[in-house]
Amino acid sequence: MSEAPSVAARPGSRNLVEVVLRLREAGVVVFLVVLGLAFGLATDRFLSVQNLTTVASSAAILAIAACAQAIVLITRNLDVSVGSMMGLVAYLTADWAATHPGITPVEVVAIPLMIGTVLGAINGLLVAYGRVPALIATLGTMSLYRGFTYIYAHGQEVTSSRLPPWMLSSVDARIGGLPILILVSIAIVAVVAWLLHAYPFGRRLYAVGSNGVAAWFFGLRAERVVFFAYVACGFLCGIAGLLYAARVGTVTVVLANGWEMSSLASAVIGGVSVSGGSGTVVGAALGAVVLATIDNGLVLLRVPEFWRMFIQGAAIVAAVAVDALIAEAIRRSTGGRRR
Repeated sequence: MSEAPSVAARPGSRNLVEVVLRLREAGVVVFLVVLGLAFGLATDRFLSVQNLTTVASSAAILAIAACAQAIVLITRNLDVSVGSMMGLVAYLTADWAATHPGITPVEVVAIPLMIGTVLGAINGLLVAYGRVPALIATLGTMSLYRGFTYIYAHGQEVTSSRLPPWMLSSVDARIGGLPILILVSIAIVAVVAWLLHAYPFGRRLYAVGSNGVAAWFFGLRAERVVFFAYVACGFLCGIAGLLYAARVGTVTVVLANGWEMSSLASAVIGGVSVSGGSGTVVGAALGAVVLATIDNGLVLLRVPEFWRMFIQGAAIVAAVAVDALIAEAIRRSTGGRRR
């Protein structure tokens, strides 16, 4: 008895997949609007211009870290050293700026980018060429990078009084009434999204994440793609670390502690699949806004910290469950099951 054609052979299956993937980001936007309205009804202060600016500023740096995490997730890997990379970059940059009074803005920008790129390359070498599982490799480098920060700092912090004044004032500057920090974050997310969409490297990321074996048969070198994904992740963490140091002023050895989970949660909430091959950096950035909105709204409502952690954790679990359901729907629509 002959086998019936798979669902993938049907004319509407590809359109169905595209619609489902678009709905993921649209669903995040709808959820964000509903969340904002709910908090707005619960407290008058939430929808004020000042508070919304605070929410956007809080989400700005996390959005960049979420983009870094999303690039790696698309390749069916992950990076739990994001927070440690940001912390190490921030401390080394702040310490260098504090001990070199004549440092120029170009140097302040170049130093964290180079450090972040090197740290990302180390992760990439371990995962892509060393064949170490991504979770194990980045768990190790998470402790390694954070430990090096402690050793280098000798328990000392870099206070804001030692940093160049222009470094601190730059992130507080406004253009058209909006903090430059928000504008920089939007620009970075837009550029990364455009690069992944317009250049072959972006398509290779999705191909490797969707099916690494098939990508290999089509001539793609999966190791190289995964390596450069981690390099890009480190580069973006360098930017995030620099902005974080400039924003907080006083840089400690525990800076960005826990951001590996926040960036991962933002990406997943924003529709980036933990099984690889789907999602966008724009969705990851929207996920960062969702987390910042939840945290801000709960603080205004004076919800205890343990309840805030519980609610944020519940949002993450719900996002993972939705991701699994969508992945199953896509698998069925593309012929995962045959009659």
